[in-house]
Amino acid sequence: MRRRLEPYSTFNVWPAFTDVLGGLVVVLVFLVTIFVIGEVLLGREMTGKDTAIGQLAQIMNDLEGLVGETRAENEQLLLRVGDLESVLDERAALIDRLESDKAESLSRQQALEVEKAQTEATVAEQSDQLVGLGTRVEHLAAELQRLNQALYGTRRQLAERETELQERNVLVESQSTRIEEMDQLIKRRLLDRVEELEQYASDFYGRLRDVFADNPDIKVVGDRFVFQSEVLFDSGDADLTVTGSSDLDKFVEVYRQVESQLPADLPVIIEVQGHTDRVPISNERFASNWELSVQRALGVVNYFIRKGVPPDRLAAVGMGEYHPIDTGNAPEAHRRNRRIELKITSR
Repeated sequence: MRRRLEPYSTFNVWPAFTDVLGGLVVVLVFLVTIFVIGEVLLGREMTGKDTAIGQLAQIMNDLEGLVGETRAENEQLLLRVGDLESVLDERAALIDRLESDKAESLSRQQALEVEKAQTEATVAEQSDQLVGLGTRVEHLAAELQRLNQALYGTRRQLAERETELQERNVLVESQSTRIEEMDQLIKRRLLDRVEELEQYASDFYGRLRDVFADNPDIKVVGDRFVFQSEVLFDSGDADLTVTGSSDLDKFVEVYRQVESQLPADLPVIIEVQGHTDRVPISNERFASNWELSVQRALGVVNYFIRKGVPPDRLAAVGMGEYHPIDTGNAPEAHRRNRRIELKITSR
């Protein structure tokens, strides 16, 4: 039969409380037992450690005694070593003095031997000189007689030479006149060559001036034809641009037009000069403005050769930053100084 539920207000909690309290008592008894056993074991362990500590203390006392004795013996040994070192130093100083005296004695002995040998050599040499002087006196007497005879012959030869000299003076005067005439002829021919070169350069520059009349960055300045570097190269580079190559093609075309007018024996040279501004350059390819200017001049020369200009008509010169046409520091001045100059000259 089911148990009838009692009202909530009459519920009894005492049995549950007694069960919990009994469990706590059991736990407390267990903990106390564990604590007692631990105390017993810990007491035994502490007793063993006290005994070991006492033994270690006794050993430490014995070791300290041994250390003190060792230190005393060490001090005595150090004192003895110091005495021995003093004795060794004294002996070493004595040995050094003896060796110095020995070396000095040997040096004096050697000097005396050298002096003795020199004296003996001097005596022998003087003896040989006395013998040689006697022989030389005899030879000199014979030589004097021979010279007197030769003097007579020489005087006769001098008279003959004076006659020959007069004849040669006449010949030299005639040759001097001829040399002056040849010098005047050479000067006239040089002047003619200079005039031919100037006429060729004038015609060449005139045609170039007409070809590049519309480009302000390419012009004739005095006796030079000037390309601004920006026309031919990128900044800091020595490789010709496409536009620069086409401008150089125009230059080559004009050269071919006037090349036939050149006398075969006229040594005309197109000198290509590379110039930079004064701004320092240092990159992986060029360490200085010198190298940049040289490479740019060589680039133009090599391009001319590929286009058929004879190599013996070309010269490449790197001028660096040291021949500016504008000494200012403004960007425009630097731009004007960055240029390639072509000059008609001769060998």
